[in-house]
Amino acid sequence: MLKYVDGRITGEPLVDIKLDDVVMLGAVFGSLLGKRSLVVSGRDVRPVSRMFKRALTAGLMSVGCDIMDFHEAVSGEISFSMKRFGAKGGFNIHLNPRKPGYITIRLYKAPGYELVGKEIIDIIALTQGKTEGQGVGEIGWVNYAEYMHELYTSALISFIKSDEISAAGLKIVASHGYGASGEILGRLFSLLELEHTLMSSGRGNIETYPYIKEMSKIAASTKALKSDLGVVFNIDASALAVYIKDIGFLLPEEVLLAILTRYPVNSNVVVDTYVLPGIVEYMINKGYQVKVVENEEKLIEVVRRERPVLALNSRGDFITPLFSLGYDALIAFMQLLEAFSIQRKEVYEEVANVRNLLSHSLKDGKDVSTACNNNPECIKTLWGYRIPGDKVIRAYIYSPEMDSYIEFVEQLRNP
Repeated sequence: MLKYVDGRITGEPLVDIKLDDVVMLGAVFGSLLGKRSLVVSGRDVRPVSRMFKRALTAGLMSVGCDIMDFHEAVSGEISFSMKRFGAKGGFNIHLNPRKPGYITIRLYKAPGYELVGKEIIDIIALTQGKTEGQGVGEIGWVNYAEYMHELYTSALISFIKSDEISAAGLKIVASHGYGASGEILGRLFSLLELEHTLMSSGRGNIETYPYIKEMSKIAASTKALKSDLGVVFNIDASALAVYIKDIGFLLPEEVLLAILTRYPVNSNVVVDTYVLPGIVEYMINKGYQVKVVENEEKLIEVVRRERPVLALNSRGDFITPLFSLGYDALIAFMQLLEAFSIQRKEVYEEVANVRNLLSHSLKDGKDVSTACNNNPECIKTLWGYRIPGDKVIRAYIYSPEMDSYIEFVEQLRNP
């Protein structure tokens, strides 16, 4: 039986998620999309993800869907390629950094938004008890698209002012999940003519959230190499943690503010209810049109309907709807590079201003980890934790210099 965790299909391979379940999931999902539908597919580099991708592909093919297979892919490529090729569906399979040894299956529908919440629950329900075959009908095809990284990279470059970034001469240190994101980042930095250092988090089992080791490595390397920016991406490049020299690691909300310096002040932004209210108020006071929604399912719905310039959930996953409708930290980072290249002073000022507005203090890492483990609503992230309380939200971002966490405490606001 497929397990539903944190809005997605997540579980221990061959225990919670069996091959037969995944084949049936493909058949059900393909039937909903319709015969001859084009479905784009991706996975991370791990053998277990390869195995389940083939099982899901088999189910889709059995009901007549055609597959465009990208092999290794980041989640942003799935959303972008659906828009680019007119695909009706998509999926990506990767290890889950919140739960050691688990995998996550992400499903997408046209024009490139991810299915979460009720839509996933309904699909899981349709797979239950459905074991009968329908005989051999029209079987779909699989086409391999090894060129996808090149197309995606070109699209990322064309979305931002690449000439301004190249002229700024930034020095970057980046850590990526072993696989597609490393190849994409290498292409991007070369095309932008940026001095850079790329570090892989390794081919073995990925570090679980928060990425303390990777953040420490990037902070030390950024300082040692006298680089301008350091960045850590998660395994599917849907989220990132940014390190700025002389400031340290930024909250996702602060990255959002930095990117927004390149947009008009009346731009529309969507965030969920656990994004720090003080930063929401700061954006509203500056003139941004900010909509706060109660959960991730609502956030994706609003993004599909209203197409804001940016969206951010409480985990730190970014959506840039003008580019594509899925979570994509690579396009967010490209926009951050643009902002930093053109108006570095304004970026520093935005972060400094908002840090002065927020109440923050240092907290011991063991105490923070214990508090998270004792709270079932705790949100583990790449960069730290968010812990909801009674009318209060606490965000903790790791500080490698202090080997502790910076705690931000804010009163919750109603969406």
